[in-house]
Amino acid sequence: MKLSINTLLVFVFLFCPLVSGQDKAAKGDPFKHPYANPVDNTELPRVLLIGDSISIGYTARVRKLLAEKANVHRPKTNCRWSAFGDENVEEWMGDGKWDVIHFNFGLWDWYGWKQETKATPESYAKNLNSIIAKLKKSKAKLIFGMTTPPCIGSERSAKLVVTEDRAKQFNDAARKVMKNHGVQVNDLYAAIGDGRAKYQLGENDVHYNDAGKDLLAARVAGTIGNVLAGKKKRKRPTTPKTTSQDGVPNALILGDSISIAYTPIVVKKLKGKINVTRPRANCGDTNRYRNALPKWLGDKKWDVIHFNVGLHDLCYRHPDSKVQGNRDKVNGAVAVPLDEYEQNLEKIVAMLKATGAKLIWASTTIVPEGEAGRIVGDEVKYNQVAEKIMKKHGVEINDLRELSGTFPASYFRGPGDVHFTPEGSEKLASQVAASIGRSVQVDK
Repeated sequence: MKLSINTLLVFVFLFCPLVSGQDKAAKGDPFKHPYANPVDNTELPRVLLIGDSISIGYTARVRKLLAEKANVHRPKTNCRWSAFGDENVEEWMGDGKWDVIHFNFGLWDWYGWKQETKATPESYAKNLNSIIAKLKKSKAKLIFGMTTPPCIGSERSAKLVVTEDRAKQFNDAARKVMKNHGVQVNDLYAAIGDGRAKYQLGENDVHYNDAGKDLLAARVAGTIGNVLAGKKKRKRPTTPKTTSQDGVPNALILGDSISIAYTPIVVKKLKGKINVTRPRANCGDTNRYRNALPKWLGDKKWDVIHFNVGLHDLCYRHPDSKVQGNRDKVNGAVAVPLDEYEQNLEKIVAMLKATGAKLIWASTTIVPEGEAGRIVGDEVKYNQVAEKIMKKHGVEINDLRELSGTFPASYFRGPGDVHFTPEGSEKLASQVAASIGRSVQVDK
């Protein structure tokens, strides 16, 4: 069928402007395009995202996750490497008031893209120090997004492989700078963890697919959301004091907040017989465990290591949740799926076995009815996977799940709370102390 000239002209004049208008509207959608900064709602706080193409990839998603909570902006450019950032950061901040600035530099420094002088961990740290001094003038809360992992193979543009060791050198330098300035670190490197093959676009590409962008956006939005909600940073758990007595076995306790509560009691029960200590940290989920384990183990010779990880893995979280820790088992996503938990735990056990210490696995304690981010019975599923791994490697099991399942309601801090009262922690500590004592043949 042939179109008349008049019909064609009508088509051109009517349809083409419509297409152009639709395209313009789409490009102006801050939930689809990272550079489409929103018109500020004066009743909401202002957030600035500074970073490379990884941050460009998650910016629009962060805006959507923080909709009705914050005006999320970013410079209309790739912020590239740290020296480039140091030159331009004041321009990117502008004269506006910022409540939170989430910033990142690193990938360009690692790969040396377009740099006449290649960055070193030392020059990177120097640039970050200068950038922070300028950012602090804004009076905003600063959050540093730790650089995401390099790609697995030879990067397509730089034609080189950035090793995990090189990445660690730069990230360690950044972490030291942030600590010196009191800047909060959002560990995006750990968020990806071993998921490079799953989340990156390819072996030679540092960029992320939709699932990877969603994961990073959730982490960034969640961290910013917590700051905006005025949540105070929890105090770092203190290490129970213990005398380091010569000629006495050394025991290390690794675990979550349940173990933090019972460790001081174990220390007292074994004082003079076994030196008992733990990291100054909540050991969190298996992803954090794997990354931090070398630091927690240190250079000390351990005779026994009593360890547990699981409650954080099986927890569901959502960035919009107002519940402590963003827990939400209805709308949230589980922190570490069961299959990933199994893979992580295998590697954790291998790392612990390499110490030569006697290993004791403590099963994950009970999830009570009404817990906001955890499903009753999931701890049983995760414990079954753990039990299979422990039996395979000949690791002793201390069944704290069975013990906690016998506790009356008065042993829990409240309805739906996974934590225990001093009476509950005392019961757990007694079983832990007995288990550690038997492992090094100490009479109680």
